Amino acid sequence: MTVTEQELHAFIDGELEPERAAEIAKLVVGDAALAAQVAAFRSDKEQLGDIHASLEKRPLPAEWLRLIEQRGRFTRTLSRARTTWTAIAAALLLVLGTWTAFEIQTVASADAIIGEALAARVDSFRPQQVIDTAALPPSEDRNQVLTSALAMNVKVPDMSKLGYQLAAIRVYSGVPGGKAVELRYRGGEDRVFTLYLRHPNGPARVDLLQRDDLRICIWQDEVIGTVMLGQMSAGEMARAASAAYAGLNL
Repeated sequence: MTVTEQELHAFIDGELEPERAAEIAKLVVGDAALAAQVAAFRSDKEQLGDIHASLEKRPLPAEWLRLIEQRGRFTRTLSRARTTWTAIAAALLLVLGTWTAFEIQTVASADAIIGEALAARVDSFRPQQVIDTAALPPSEDRNQVLTSALAMNVKVPDMSKLGYQLAAIRVYSGVPGGKAVELRYRGGEDRVFTLYLRHPNGPARVDLLQRDDLRICIWQDEVIGTVMLGQMSAGEMARAASAAYAGLNL
């Protein structure tokens, strides 16, 4: 019986149907390699705490605090946590991991930044510059490409712990704020995870959406708007979105 990586993540996150979850549990018990893979994925989930710890001293934007207070579940989380970047990351993981605090929404055509991100992902948005896998510069130079294009001090997130390697950097012009950048990552089974970055197009927000089988997370503050796209489970998006946003600011 074949088990995909996506199913393993869903199994770890408790998102599979009980019958399928029981089948995979039996396979894990009898397959040392599969058990090791499950353990590695669970370890990756735990290591996100280390990423969040580095942001401990940074205060949350005032608009985010207002949004958080509007969400009863977030409020209960923050009542037991300090109002830091760690708190917002923990709250986001809680929401995405259980998939109950935010209602699944349809992507609105008026939401320009999401529309741009979707167009970039399917190559219907022509980039001004493309740096592909063969020509990717060293890490520091990659960061410089990002910083120069967006005119802000951000870094290219390292997503290798979650099984994704940077495959391309694409720079776009003619968007609000001047330019945008898409960071395209590839993982196992040729899965694609993309980060679309530009200056924000509205107030601070953390929203979770779905379009067909594509998970969409928009994470925006007063400085940067980030749209993350991937065909993955809710739990996978929780880890990927949190790690990506933290990596941009480390």
